[in-house]
Amino acid sequence: MNDERQPLPSRRQNKSIELVFDGVRYQLTVGFYENGRIGEVWLNGPRPDSALYHITQDGCVLLSHLLQRFTSPEAILDSLPRAADGQPASVLGAIVLRLIELGGGI
Repeated sequence: MNDERQPLPSRRQNKSIELVFDGVRYQLTVGFYENGRIGEVWLNGPRPDSALYHITQDGCVLLSHLLQRFTSPEAILDSLPRAADGQPASVLGAIVLRLIELGGGI
């Protein structure tokens, strides 16, 4: 991991995709560097003033900072807990798995 943060340009490409976790539908927005590498994530879902909503927003900020410090999505996913079936145990893990599927790693 590099301690030097590489912020994204103020104008950047992004993509919004649907993410379903534990039966709940979310809209995941992913921001990209010019070279196609993922540099930020945002999640919108139901109940925007709930504690879970704010926790996921905080988690997206933390994920974005890790990505901007050249931490690979694979390394992030390896650090997160998994359910008994091997799938991510939380919506944040599901986000990182989608990032890997998008192929925007480092």
